[in-house]
Amino acid sequence: MISIQVLELRFLLNFVLKKNNMRLHVFKCIMALILFSSTMAFGQETSGEKEETNQESEEFKRHSIGFFLSHSHINQSRIDGKKSWISAPSLALNYNYLFNEKWGLGWHNDLIIEKFIVEDTRENKTELERSYPFSTMLVGFYKPSESWSLALGGGAEYEENETFGLIRIGTEYGIPIPDLDLEVLFSFNYDILIDAYDSINFGIGIAKSF
Repeated sequence: MISIQVLELRFLLNFVLKKNNMRLHVFKCIMALILFSSTMAFGQETSGEKEETNQESEEFKRHSIGFFLSHSHINQSRIDGKKSWISAPSLALNYNYLFNEKWGLGWHNDLIIEKFIVEDTRENKTELERSYPFSTMLVGFYKPSESWSLALGGGAEYEENETFGLIRIGTEYGIPIPDLDLEVLFSFNYDILIDAYDSINFGIGIAKSF
């Protein structure tokens, strides 16, 4: 009887151990499947995020170059000895860089295609002759919307007789042409030449994004 009971006990122990081993193997398999599934899901999610990031970076173009035809309206000018405003044609070439969708920095260059005389407001001077003045400046801008931007910057206006510091306040409105990465732009700028004259210019131009 004792030997039979011992055999039965051994049988039960072996069965339990085998069952536990089976459970352990099943548990290991389940854990392996969970880890494999998690890894695959994480890999797919990461690749999806990379694709979205690449798509966004491809769609968001940071650089643009624009060409403008403008008219500059100059204050304190003199025509036939009489003080008045004059309108002079001008050209502009602008490069802009966007840090993000709202903020950017631009390098703006203007050339007034005209000779004119303005009243010099400094002491001991009465008139100031300007011949095809060229201005260059750095401009920071903010975009309240995709089409509209506000700008503020400074630089200098160069001319063979004298150079003046320049402050610009401006705004632009753009109509995009998405298929060509182009934008038709309408600009309005108010320029303050330090110790000299002020001018207002209206322009229309086209810009290429890349």
